[in-house]
Amino acid sequence: MSIPRSLFSTVTVLSGNNYQKWKEELDVALAMADLDISIRETKPMLTGTGTIEEKATLEKWETADRKSILIMKKYIPEDMKDSVVKKDTTKEYLVAIKEVFHVSQLAEKGDLMNQLPSAKFDGNGSVREYLLQLASIAKKLKDLRTTLDDDFRVHLVLKSLPQ
Repeated sequence: MSIPRSLFSTVTVLSGNNYQKWKEELDVALAMADLDISIRETKPMLTGTGTIEEKATLEKWETADRKSILIMKKYIPEDMKDSVVKKDTTKEYLVAIKEVFHVSQLAEKGDLMNQLPSAKFDGNGSVREYLLQLASIAKKLKDLRTTLDDDFRVHLVLKSLPQ
């Protein structure tokens, strides 16, 4: 079975804050390539010697599983690949990726949460650029599903400016 490359051209590379989008794009691409059987169904088991139909079903599932894992690895950065524990099936591999992403997301969230209260305008550059930098940190936190009260953000910004 030949898989058109264009099916996977829409899958973005996984980064620190795009897991949900990556997973959705991957699910669509695997479904369109008819490889999502290894995600939707458990691995078929042969009964006794196994009928020709059972063997064909198992072979189709194993092929889809192997290809799905290879495709996922293609859209994961090298540094993250080393963090993902090797797993035997696509389902298990997805769970391992999600765990790494969650840990990575918590670390990024913590780093951003530390940047806001410790920010101080040092006079280099314009106040406008500094405020845009703080707004960018707040947006990243929002993307990580961490919301800060508007009054609290204003307080932090005002506190970081010189008298």
